[in-house]
Amino acid sequence: MSGPLAVWANGRLLDTTEQAVDLTDRGLLLGDGLFETLPVFNGVPFKLDEHIKRLSEAAVLLGLFIEKAVLRNAVQAVAKKNPNGHGIVRLTVTRGSGGRGLTPPMTASPSIFAVLMPWTPGIAFEPVKLATSTIRRNDRSPVSRIKSLGYLDNILAQREVTKLGAGDALILNTAGRVCCTTIANLFLFDGKKLVTPPLFEGVLPGIMRQMLLTEAKTLNVPFEERPVLREDLTSAQVVFITNSLRFTRQVTELDRKPLGSRAAELVRHFSLQLLERAREDCGGLPGDLETVRQSMSATLHINHAAG
Repeated sequence: MSGPLAVWANGRLLDTTEQAVDLTDRGLLLGDGLFETLPVFNGVPFKLDEHIKRLSEAAVLLGLFIEKAVLRNAVQAVAKKNPNGHGIVRLTVTRGSGGRGLTPPMTASPSIFAVLMPWTPGIAFEPVKLATSTIRRNDRSPVSRIKSLGYLDNILAQREVTKLGAGDALILNTAGRVCCTTIANLFLFDGKKLVTPPLFEGVLPGIMRQMLLTEAKTLNVPFEERPVLREDLTSAQVVFITNSLRFTRQVTELDRKPLGSRAAELVRHFSLQLLERAREDCGGLPGDLETVRQSMSATLHINHAAG
């Protein structure tokens, strides 16, 4: 099934065939809005509070003030509608309808939508090849640090690298330093510490990114947030990316050249920790993720025993 399982719009659950968007909505016409995407396991949205906090803070930046309880209710209303309990929720907030021109209306009437889609087995943990996009991320723009509806740069970057046989694009900022991919935060291990670009480089404060930094403390892995050059990726022991739906993905190639895998076990450690957190918080995992969790747990146990 590829269509929505449930749709919530402006206070009520809709029949999935109903039109939910006003054709004069500024989100549709101008990209004047925000979104969050998060997984649902066993009917429980994973890291819901963190996603709502990020969206609420971004909304204030846009001059929109929305009660967190309304956002939470929207997500929870659709999260319960999948019979098997697993899915993906897209939460969207727009400024609502307005007149012509860029100037927002004096009094906004935000529109809020939550859509539940089926969980896609195999979406997480797949290794990925990256290619460097010619499109740069504007690290001086506040939009670089929020999930705005304006994703054309990311879409164009993805189109560009798909033609090169890559699964995702490495995006540099205006200074030519490493920022992110089209959909993920980026990490490397240099042999001594875990490194990730800081937010001031134009980085989205990813939910999984913050989780992984927390897990680094738990695993006693030194880490540093500092500017990263493309050359740092090619010399790293391992490079990987994080995303709320895909958890962690090891980067195997950059611009058709192999990247290091000497610290691949470290990525598995982090992956297992993140899966355990999701399992604990949601009371279980989809079958594909549970299989991955058990496999990682057994493999790491065997490796430790051998060591």
